Amino acid sequence: MALLERVQVRLAGEPDTDKGESLQELCDLASVRICLRVREPTLPALLEPIAADVVVKLWRRWNYEGITSESGGTLSTSFVEDVLAEYDGEFSAYVDQQKSDSGRKKIRFL
Repeated sequence: MALLERVQVRLAGEPDTDKGESLQELCDLASVRICLRVREPTLPALLEPIAADVVVKLWRRWNYEGITSESGGTLSTSFVEDVLAEYDGEFSAYVDQQKSDSGRKKIRFL
């Protein structure tokens, strides 16, 4: 399943999710940032679910960009600076797996 399709499934029923261009832009942004973190030229399929989570978070804060804290009555809003930070453990595990996989001997069948 493509990243945009994963995001649309997760956001089904939420307002304005029919704006494909905006969602695609966020998918591209999340993909590029993840690729830079794991040093891959394209988003690995293994990391697509994480990218979908990131896009959903970015989508939900789209109109609140820049808010670090807001309170009023019983409502309180704050955002983390780095949306990808909570996935650093997964990114490190992926990078470690790629390193260990590249160190294994490969057998080629003719």
